[in-house]
Amino acid sequence: MMATNGQHIYLVDDDEDDQFLLQGLIKAHSPATSVQVLGDGEQLLKALEAAESLPTLVLLDLNMPRMNGMEALERIRTSKAYANLRVIILTTSDSEQDRQAALRLRASDYLIKPGSHHQMNQLVSAIKHSWL
Repeated sequence: MMATNGQHIYLVDDDEDDQFLLQGLIKAHSPATSVQVLGDGEQLLKALEAAESLPTLVLLDLNMPRMNGMEALERIRTSKAYANLRVIILTTSDSEQDRQAALRLRASDYLIKPGSHHQMNQLVSAIKHSWL
């Protein structure tokens, strides 16, 4: 179901706590934005293929089972249909190697999940202002 303002986010993360927290913060900052939660890269690719219209934004974790975020990003970027899809890597990985690899694959941004609820709230606010 699409939000009335057309803002739609795919939240791709296998961590249920992060799913719950991020979903709540997105709703708090942008109540009209709809959020679809997906558990891994395979679910993301299936959702994109089935979507009538592409999401406004994809928040993509790196460390997931089956297909991780880097693999999913690579698959997305090989498809012309998703050339302009905005994909933000949102991960616990502060590895410079991961950051460089994601940016080489044309990730829109690479953000590290903060440790506190307050910092995550600030991060979601910044994402809203920059990307929605």
